[in-house]
This record gives sequence, structure tokens and C-alpha cells, in this order.
Amino acid sequence: MRRWVALSAMLFFSAAAARAAERAFRVEHDHLLRHCEGELVFGDAGVAYKASEPGHSREWKYEDIQQLEVGRDAIAILGYDARKRELGRDQAFRFKVLEGAPDEALRKEMEEKLARPLVSSILPEDQTVRFSIPARHRKFMGGVQGALEFSDEYVVFRAASPRESRAWRYDELPALTETGSFRLRIGVLEKTGGEYGGEKPYNFDLKRRLTEAESDFLWEKVNRRHLR
Repeated sequence: MRRWVALSAMLFFSAAAARAAERAFRVEHDHLLRHCEGELVFGDAGVAYKASEPGHSREWKYEDIQQLEVGRDAIAILGYDARKRELGRDQAFRFKVLEGAPDEALRKEMEEKLARPLVSSILPEDQTVRFSIPARHRKFMGGVQGALEFSDEYVVFRAASPRESRAWRYDELPALTETGSFRLRIGVLEKTGGEYGGEKPYNFDLKRRLTEAESDFLWEKVNRRHLR
């Protein structure tokens, strides 16, 4: 009897620990003409969307996620399921966060679990910034003001509009190039929706020049690694 009670207790606490390890958010998923609500659960092996409407739930193992984008108020998942009616574009699921708060802990956990780089507007905390440069992220119809921050592990664009902020690890960047005295191009592995292609350039107008020491630091962190 005692052994049965002990086994039951172990199973109970194991299940409780597994539930505690999960992160769940109440979300809204938009369709073409309407939307559905449900719970988006980040577990040990993957992500599950548990929809309130039958037939709308989905599950993704982490290795089956082509791109995960995490923000304070939105989460997007791009898988490897090409849709014929969209001319082969990979299917993307975008969720508006209604309850819960994606945070730094979730960002760090997803960095460890994903096989591909995470896209995140949640910035790393407790980073020692080696140097910072005021900059504008150039876009097709305008731009976003902010500052580029460089630490030993990350390049961070801290945007005036938090949704436009980004953090990239040096070891995940295909390239980082000075394209002029006041310009910097950062190549990242990021897709918009299910578009084709891999590398997306972020072009920045710098509001001061990189010093020689700063330029050498970035070369060592990114470009020299590709020559080894």
C-alpha cells in the first residue's frame, strides 16, 4: 500500500512539474473573414494551439517550426506546410495575445529549443553593452528610429516603436557589412509570412561613424567566423 501511495505521489508531482514547465497564453487567431480563440501552449517538445472551435487546433514540434516570431502582444509560427492555393507559400499562423505576457524567460527558452534562429522583439536583459549607435532602420516607405546596441553575444536594435525592436545573436548572422561611412547592413535569416528566400537584409543609417575599434570588433564577431 505504501509503495502504491509513493508511486501515485511521484506521478502526481511529475505531472505537476510538466504543467509548470509549460507556458500558456490565451490567443486569437484571425481567419480571412473571422477569427477563433484558444490557448497557445509552449511545452517541452513543441507548441500546441488548442482552439475553442473543432478542427482549428494545431501542433508543431520544435524541429518542424521554420520560424517563430515572439513579441509582447503577438506570436507567429511558420511551418513547412506549403499551400497549393497560395502558390506554394508556407503556411503561417499569427496569433494576437489576449492574456499572458511573453517575456525574456520565454525568449531564452525558445532560443535553446529551436533549430533555427528566433525572431523576437523581446530584447535580452542584463547585457553589458560595449557600444551603442543612434540609428534609423530604413524601410521601403520610411523608417524606424532607434539605437543599435552591441554586446558580446547580441546585436540589438532598440526601436522607438517596441514592436520594431530586434535582437540577433552573432553566431546566427550570415553577414554584417559596412556599406558606407554611415551605413550598416545586417543580413538575418528571417522571412515575412511564407515568402521565398532565406536572408533578409536590415539596412541602417548610422548617426555617427563606427570607430576603427568598433568596426574590428564586429568583423571578429561575424565576418571572420565565416572565413574559418
